[in-house]
Amino acid sequence: MTSGLHVALAALVHDLGKLLSRARWGERDEGVPDRTHTAYTAFFVRSYAGLFRKAGVDPAWLEETASRHHEGWQKRPQYQPHTPEAWCVALADTYASQEREEGEGGGSPPEVPLLPATAQLRLMGQEGRKDLGLSPVHALGEGLVPGGPYPEAQPNVRKEAYRRIWERLEARLQTLDALPHLDPEALLLSLAALFQEGLSLVPADTQSEPDVSLYDHLRLTAAIAHALWLYHGQSPRVEELRQDGEKFLLAVGDLGGIQGHIYRIAGAETGVGGIAKRLRARSLEVSLAAEAMALGILRKVGLTPLNRIMGAGGKFYLLLPHTQGALEALEGAREAWGRWALADGGSLLPHLAYVPLRGADFRDFAKALSRVHRELALAKLRPFPFLEGSQETLRQALRPCAACGLRPAREDAPGSLCPGCEREAEVGGLLPRRDRVGFFLEEAPKPFFGLPGLRVALGPAPGPWAAFHTYRARPDFTPDGTPFEVKPLLGYLPTVEKALKATGMNLEAYQAWVREEGLWEEEGDEHRPLTFSELAALSEGAPYLGGLMLDADRMGEAFATGFRREEKGKDLASPSRMAALSRSLEWFFSVEVLELIQRPGTYAQRLGWDGLEARRKGQRYPLLYSVYSGGDDLFLLGPWDALLDFALDLERLYRLYTQHPALTLSGAFLLFAPKSPVPQMAEALREGEKRAKEAGRGRLFLFGQAVAWDTLRELRAWQEGLRLHLQKERVSKAQVYRWLALWRRFWSEGLDEGERMGYKPLLAYALRRVREKDEGTWKTYLNLLDHQQPAWQYLPVWVQWGLYGERRE
Repeated sequence: MTSGLHVALAALVHDLGKLLSRARWGERDEGVPDRTHTAYTAFFVRSYAGLFRKAGVDPAWLEETASRHHEGWQKRPQYQPHTPEAWCVALADTYASQEREEGEGGGSPPEVPLLPATAQLRLMGQEGRKDLGLSPVHALGEGLVPGGPYPEAQPNVRKEAYRRIWERLEARLQTLDALPHLDPEALLLSLAALFQEGLSLVPADTQSEPDVSLYDHLRLTAAIAHALWLYHGQSPRVEELRQDGEKFLLAVGDLGGIQGHIYRIAGAETGVGGIAKRLRARSLEVSLAAEAMALGILRKVGLTPLNRIMGAGGKFYLLLPHTQGALEALEGAREAWGRWALADGGSLLPHLAYVPLRGADFRDFAKALSRVHRELALAKLRPFPFLEGSQETLRQALRPCAACGLRPAREDAPGSLCPGCEREAEVGGLLPRRDRVGFFLEEAPKPFFGLPGLRVALGPAPGPWAAFHTYRARPDFTPDGTPFEVKPLLGYLPTVEKALKATGMNLEAYQAWVREEGLWEEEGDEHRPLTFSELAALSEGAPYLGGLMLDADRMGEAFATGFRREEKGKDLASPSRMAALSRSLEWFFSVEVLELIQRPGTYAQRLGWDGLEARRKGQRYPLLYSVYSGGDDLFLLGPWDALLDFALDLERLYRLYTQHPALTLSGAFLLFAPKSPVPQMAEALREGEKRAKEAGRGRLFLFGQAVAWDTLRELRAWQEGLRLHLQKERVSKAQVYRWLALWRRFWSEGLDEGERMGYKPLLAYALRRVREKDEGTWKTYLNLLDHQQPAWQYLPVWVQWGLYGERRE
C-alpha cells in the first residue's frame, strides 16, 4: 500500500520541470527526450535518486507518478496517468489549477513574469496592475527574501535568471542530500520550504494566466492529492478516483476574543511589572494556539502542515479527507480546545466548522469559503457545545491573578500571579534570544505553553527534546533534516542593545541615564527588552509612547467576491489564487513589516532615502515594538516620533507591494503616557481605526482627524517647517496656540460655509506678529488664509505634530 506521504511528495514535485525547462530554454539535454516540463520533472527525480532513496522513496516510482499527470495530453500518451497514484496526482493538479487551461505541452517560455497576486483582484470596479511583474532574481538576491517580492516595470525573467534560481535550489538540495538521515515527512516539508524560497516568484503557467506562483500551485496540489489518497483508504482503483463526490472536508478554525485576551493585562493598574514582556508573550500564545490546533488536527488525520491551505491572525483553513476519522478528529479537537479555553478563563474562544467538498467545488472556491463561513457563524452561536450544564463552568473561588485578573493566582497574597502570567514574563524575556518555535508531543523545554495534545516552546534550547515540527522565526530556508516551516511568529522586542545604538551611549552610561530618569525596573544586560517607559523616554520631543494600529482595507471583500466574475466561463475564484493572495499578505505583515523595523536599510533604494535618512531610520526604527503583526493587520508601540515616520514609510511600502488602487491601509496613531493601561490603549486605537474607515478608508486617524496618507505627507512638510521656525524663534508657541484656537472655533460642527470664513481676518491680524519677526515666514503662513488648503483643514495635525516634537516634559 502506497503511503499518502509518498503521493503528496509526487504531487509536490510534479511541475518542478517548469523551472528546469525555462532555465535550459533552447538547449538540448541528454536524457531528456523532449522539451516538456514533464520530461524535466522526470529528469529532476533521476538526478536526485539518492536523496529520495535515502528517505525510503523508490525513485523509479516517483519519476513515473510525478511525470504522468496530464490526462488531456492525447498526443503524448507517455505523460498520461495509468496508475492510481498517478491519477491521484493528475486529479489534484486539475483541481488546483482551475485558473488555467491545459495545453499540450508546448513549452513554458521564460520571458513571462509572475503577476502580483492582486493583479486579477476586482475591487471597487478596479483591478490590479497587469503591466508589472515579479523578478525571481532581483537586487537583493535569488527568490523569496525580505524586500524582494515587489512588482517591477521590467522584471528580470530571462533564461539566465531561472538558471540562477535552479543553481540556488541545487545548492540547497545538495545540503539536504548530505544529511545522514531523512524520513519522508522531513523530505516533503524540506522540499516545500526550498520551493517556497525559490519558486514563490516563478509563475506556474506562462501561457494563460501567470498570476499564481509555481510554489503555491505545487503546495496546493500536494495537499489535495494527500487528502484524496487518504479518502480512498490509500488503495483505490482508478475508477473510484475519477468518480467525483464529497471526498473532501474544508474546515475552518477561528480563535474568538483574541484582542480581549491579549489586552487583558491589569498589571499597569495594579503595579505588577513586566508589561512589555508579557504583552508580547500573550500575543505569541494566541498565534501558537491557532497553529497548534491546526497541527493537532492534521496529525490525527495523518496529514502534514501542507494541508493548512490558508491561515493567519488566529484563523486557519484545512483541507481534509471526508472520512470518519477526520470527522472524529474535528469533533475531538472542538471539545478538547473548548475545555482548555474554559480552564484558562474562557477569554479565548476556539471555534471549528467544516463543510463537505466535491472536486467540482474547486472551480468556485469562493462559494465553498462562503459555505464554511456560514457554518462558522453558526458555531460561534454556541461556543461550548459539549457542555451539558452551567455547573461544569464553576470553579473554586480563589484570589484572581494580579496581572490578568481572570485566572486564579498561585498564592493567596496581594500581587500574586497565576502560572500563566508567570510564564508570560519568562517567555517575554527569552524572545529576543530565540529564533524558532518547537511543537512537542511529550516533554518540552521550559517554559512551554501547554496546549491540548501538544507542548510548544521557544528554541533552540539545550536538552534532549526533539520537536516533531518547527517554525523558524526568520526567513531561513536552509534544510537540517527536520520537518520545518518558515513562519515568523515571534515578532520583535526592542532591547537595550538597540537603545545603545540609537543614543550612542555605552551600557554603563545608559543604565545611569535610566536610573536618573526614574525608568529603572529590573537588572539586565544588552538583551533585556526595553520597557514602555524607556521607549517613551527615547522619543525625540515630548516623552510619550506612540501606538499604531493598521488594518488592510477590503480584505473580506477581496476573498469573498474579488475573483468572482459574472461572465460565463470567466470566473477566477480558484483555490490557488486565494491561497496565493493569503500567503502574499501574510508575508508582507509578518516579514516585510518586521524587516522594515529591524533592518530599514533593506528598503532605502525602494523608498528613495538618501544616506543620512537611511542611517537615521536605521537607528530609530529598531526601537519599535510589535505587539502583533500578521494576517492583514498590526499593532505597534514605540517612541512616538519614530513610529509616526515608520507609519508613512510602511503605507508607501504596502502600496508598492500590492499595486492595487483599492488595497489601502486604515488605522490610528495615538500618543499615550507610558503607564497607560494596555486595554485602554488598544480600545482607543480601535476607536481611532474605526473613525479612519468611516472617513473613507485609506486614512490614518491622528491628533483628532482622519487624514488621507498622501495628504499626511504634505502636512509633514508643514510640521517640519513649524519645528524649524519654533527653534529659530521666528514663530512663538503662543502664536501657534492662537491658530489652534481659531481653527477649533471656526471648524466646529454646525457652522455653515460663510460662518467658517470668519477665521480669516482674525488669523491675518494674528500673523502680523510673525511679520514683525520675519517676512519670509509670514508669507509662508499666509497660505493658511486659503480655507481649501489641507494645511488649514488639517491644521491640528501638523501643528500638534510639530509642537510635540519640540516639547520635552
